[in-house]
Formats: sequence, C-alpha cells, structure tokens
Amino acid sequence: MNLRAMKLALTVDLMNLPGSFTQVATVQHSMSRFENEAGPYQGCKELDSSFIEEGIEQKTYKLQFKNVTLDLALITNEHSSEQYIKGFDLTENFA
Repeated sequence: MNLRAMKLALTVDLMNLPGSFTQVATVQHSMSRFENEAGPYQGCKELDSSFIEEGIEQKTYKLQFKNVTLDLALITNEHSSEQYIKGFDLTENFA
C-alpha cells in the first residue's frame, strides 16, 4: 500500500471540491476511489468537538476503513454552514 500516493491524491481531490461546503460523507466518497487499497468503509466516529470562537467550531472525526484510518479535522462556521478542512492524517492499520 502506498500511503504517500493516497495522501497526495486525496489532497488533490479535497482541494478540487466545489465551494467550501465539505461534509464527512464527501470525504468518504473521495476515499471510495482507493477502495482496493483502503478496503471497505467501516464507519465514522466523532472524536472531539470544541468552539474556537463564537459561531466557529472545530470537529475531529475518525473514518475507519479496513486497511487505513483517516483522521479528519473540520472547521464549521455555524452562521453560514460552511465547513473547511483543517487537516487530515491517513494511517495504515496493522493487524
């Protein structure tokens, strides 16, 4: 599995998303093109939620696939409902 290539391709996919409305489901869909390497999607869990300032919230999610885990940090503007990706980390699951 080439995690470096997956990270680069996922970065490009996420940068090319239309507008600034990013949902966890959109990121999950972007990962579907790596299903051969990542394995099937197994679920999502919200790890953390905190307010940065009035109306601006940061949430951290863990998207679990059979072979990899994607940790995703999103910033949400509650006034406009826009979400921005703060960052992500893709790690290989070792059995």
